Amino acid sequence: MTQNGMTSWRVFASVWKAACFWTSALCLGAAAGDAAALTLIAPTSKSPIALAHAIVVRRSPTEGGVAAGNIGRVDVCYDAGIRDSLAALAVVSEGGERVDKRDASIDSADPSHVSVSVNPLNPGKYTVRYRALSADGHLVSGAWDFEVKP
Repeated sequence: MTQNGMTSWRVFASVWKAACFWTSALCLGAAAGDAAALTLIAPTSKSPIALAHAIVVRRSPTEGGVAAGNIGRVDVCYDAGIRDSLAALAVVSEGGERVDKRDASIDSADPSHVSVSVNPLNPGKYTVRYRALSADGHLVSGAWDFEVKP
């Protein structure tokens, strides 16, 4: 296992994607009413097929973690690259005020990494909200909390 369990998450994500692909293939084949449909749906090459929703494999600050008031940015990493459209990352204070600089962007060198700059944070609890469009076209969204202590 590597730092922060990244290897475990990548293995899980690969297995999950394969399970989702074959479940979809079986359902489509059954709907077609014959086994020949499965042959048409089954992959013909050994290249990976991205048909499962992207999942978050790393976040900084960590969920439920404690961060410094001057962290500078918040990051989220997915198990695979995401599409540029609809990618969003926002940091909200306990009082509901956005504290990020509204400059969320996908890393040009790593399309699975999204970050947003944040203003200096006062002590308190913060929520990070994320949204991304998976390579398979499905919208993935969620949130996590972290805290800044005095």
